[in-house]
Amino acid sequence: MLVEWTTYNSPMGALTLVECESGTLVVEYPHRSASVKWVVRLRSALPELHITEGPCRQTVTRLDHYFAGSREPLPYPDHLKQWFDLSPAQIAVIKSLLSIPLGETRSYEYVARATRLHPRQIGWLLAANHVAILIPCHRVVGKDGSLVGYGGGLGRKRWLLDHELRTVGVVLR
Repeated sequence: MLVEWTTYNSPMGALTLVECESGTLVVEYPHRSASVKWVVRLRSALPELHITEGPCRQTVTRLDHYFAGSREPLPYPDHLKQWFDLSPAQIAVIKSLLSIPLGETRSYEYVARATRLHPRQIGWLLAANHVAILIPCHRVVGKDGSLVGYGGGLGRKRWLLDHELRTVGVVLR
């Protein structure tokens, strides 16, 4: 099985991308790429995996559209289940995140209620998200609306939320 990886230069800096024929596997900030150990996780799912540098066209196209201001909702990445042995809780959280509209946020407590999980579990599951931006964990905030906990750092979380507000036509002050 062939898997491609590349570095994508986004408006907020470099991102590590990994994809297979089925779709995106990893969108990660460089400082987290080593700690997430996506290569180890992929190889455990498929030992005969061949990882090569390549264009990651599907993922680049999705990110290009997102950063250009597309309002297209992101599809559920069904192929991730076969690669990462996702638990029912992880799948529920991913679906909940994808249901948060562009430019809006939800609290950890809201996502916990929607998925019947404890808010701390939501935090742990979001910390394990290896598909940044496309699985929009940046849209989850504290109960009081404060920016908390984002693997890319709070500055990037703010940038993404501001970008989405501009995309939906909200003027920032």
